[in-house]
Amino acid sequence: MLRESLRVVHADKRWWRAVAVAGLCGMTLFGYPISAGFIISHLENTRKGYATPLPPLVDWTTRWLMGLFAVLIDFIFYALPAMIATLLFFCGGLTLVMQRADESQVNVLWIFGIGLGLWWLVMFLSGVSAIGRLVYVDDSGAERCLSGYPLREAFRRQAWLYYAKARLYSIPLYLIPIIVAICLPWVLNNGGSSAWVGGLVITWLFFSSLFYAHLVTMQIYHRVDQQLIQHQIERSQYGEDA
Repeated sequence: MLRESLRVVHADKRWWRAVAVAGLCGMTLFGYPISAGFIISHLENTRKGYATPLPPLVDWTTRWLMGLFAVLIDFIFYALPAMIATLLFFCGGLTLVMQRADESQVNVLWIFGIGLGLWWLVMFLSGVSAIGRLVYVDDSGAERCLSGYPLREAFRRQAWLYYAKARLYSIPLYLIPIIVAICLPWVLNNGGSSAWVGGLVITWLFFSSLFYAHLVTMQIYHRVDQQLIQHQIERSQYGEDA
């Protein structure tokens, strides 16, 4: 499945150019939705039956609007819990930190950090972001994909094994962004102009490799979704649990 998805992306001889441009867009907060919109456009073409070539690098406004909803899916399941955890910390945890000894302060921080990290890990392994993007493309709207439906779908009794298989195949794709991110502090420690130049290059490589991982991952989830349809356990049209 991973090999087939890679073959689809690499069938376009200029795939590297799309990855490079998307990496540049991802380096800025305003431009990140453009790269996400490119993935949504490619997924939409794939669902219609023409996965290759990759979408052209045109109509950036539409790409940005499409990608904005994809970014909102990630925000709801990743950033929003972090904001809630931070709020709970300042409302309750900070009081405990101020009233207890130094050892308790560290324990409170560890509890919030580990809890948030476990949530992010569960969300990543469940593939809720990829499932939300599938729902977004199929529904042509943001109602269900920005609700709790993608999370319920990720753990649906008949389908969770299929989604787990898709995530298992996609995990190697994220090793490159992780390795690149680990290299960033080492490059910045060099100091001087080389640290600035190296930092920019590493940041570009990180967002480019992350975009590439997302692009191939959506192809994997598309194939898993087709398997669900073949086994007649596809998602309900109205978001009801089968």
